Amino acid sequence: SVSNSSVSSTMVITISGQEVVATSITVSGLGDATIIDVNGGTLQMSALVLPENAADKSVIWSVQNGTGVATIDANGLLTAVSNGTVIAKAISVSNTLIFGTKEITISNQEQLPGTMAVDLKSADSFAILAKSGVSTASLSNITGNIGVSPSPASYITGFSLIMHSSNVYATSSQVTGMIYASDYAVPTPANLTTAVSDMETAYTDAAGRAPDFTELYAGNLSGQTLAAGVYKYGTDVLINTNVTLTGSATDVFIFQISGSLIQAASVQVILSGGILAENIFWQVAGDVAIGTNAHMEGTILSMTSIAMGTGASINGKLFAQTAVTLDGNKVN
Repeated sequence: SVSNSSVSSTMVITISGQEVVATSITVSGLGDATIIDVNGGTLQMSALVLPENAADKSVIWSVQNGTGVATIDANGLLTAVSNGTVIAKAISVSNTLIFGTKEITISNQEQLPGTMAVDLKSADSFAILAKSGVSTASLSNITGNIGVSPSPASYITGFSLIMHSSNVYATSSQVTGMIYASDYAVPTPANLTTAVSDMETAYTDAAGRAPDFTELYAGNLSGQTLAAGVYKYGTDVLINTNVTLTGSATDVFIFQISGSLIQAASVQVILSGGILAENIFWQVAGDVAIGTNAHMEGTILSMTSIAMGTGASINGKLFAQTAVTLDGNKVN
């Protein structure tokens, strides 16, 4: 007889595919902190590597020192060395073309609440004080006194001055306060000389404060939220979108600007958390240009000129070592 049998066999097929690698990295600090104290401050950095099924999510940490200096270890622990900004960087091990970064600010945080306001002394009694003139191209609304010295009253234009019978000061329908010029009757000339001297001393005081932040955001404050402290810039400072100053009623801001201060049209400086305009000081070596319908807060101490665009406003003071130019502005 003949017997039939069947034979079965198994074939093993191996399919190889590419390993899933990282495609993006997001870097953050613990609690998304971005400011650490220079006095031994540390910040644990973390890296979110995507996609979720990436075969190797490990990263190599490094730090790029900018105006500040820091170190970072293999686990992402950033340690402050000196004031300024640094950039923490995480590079994917599986895909070295992919990396993530985060800017960190190093500051004297524990010293910030102790920043003292600039003492304006006798200049504090003026809303506008200038050496070479004050003018307005259209009707303005000034709450506070105006003073000009050593230039005479003829360099105060656009206010339709009404001289008081004492010849010590003048008034204007645009000013809730008094207007003083160097050629008015005594004691005005001497008082103005003192006030201008105090204005210049305040400028020097503000310029000489030790900075907590140096060249932060490369001088472009647009859209930023800033904590109290002394900010130093060797360039122009730009405010192209709203900037917020946040803190308490006792916190002080001093901006040291070697270039010009330029605020774009319709942009606002916003105060949050109880900050007072009287505790904000803009010390500017160059020109100050506040754009049309913009709003500023604080005392501007300019070595040169201050120009307010049409409809712009300020809660604070305009102090210029040359001229202040207005055009339908509100100064409170």
